[in-house]
Amino acid sequence: MGESKYEKYLGMKLDSVTFEVSGDRIRQYAKATDDPNPKFIEKGDRKLVTPLAFTSVYWISAIPSFLGKVTEEGIVKDLSRLLHGGQRYEFFKPVKPGDKLELYVEIKNIYVKNNMLFLEFNIPAKNQNGEMVSRVITTFIIRPGGF
Repeated sequence: MGESKYEKYLGMKLDSVTFEVSGDRIRQYAKATDDPNPKFIEKGDRKLVTPLAFTSVYWISAIPSFLGKVTEEGIVKDLSRLLHGGQRYEFFKPVKPGDKLELYVEIKNIYVKNNMLFLEFNIPAKNQNGEMVSRVITTFIIRPGGF
């Protein structure tokens, strides 16, 4: 399978997904990760901010519909052959309770190497003011037989 078969998918985007941040979700995350930092567990939401790692909570919300789309398009035939290849984060603005984050997934790169399909996704997140709060670049690898 040559790369040219997949080039048409470069830049493919899905409709955006909205994720609403609440103080309760931030506190639950801090508790689950055993992080006692007051700015993550305060009772009132006014000074509360998310830990940077909370980004994983909202970016993952954009993945299920995108995986459905790459399956529907025939890029991936068997999701049980999927491996997580890693991710990179960029942070731009604090995320706070009440933020409504808009995320979309875009195929940034797609290629075959060592008989495996590599899908690199760009997942930017903007707040309700249109300000970029974070970006995740994540790689999924589809093992042989899955594409």
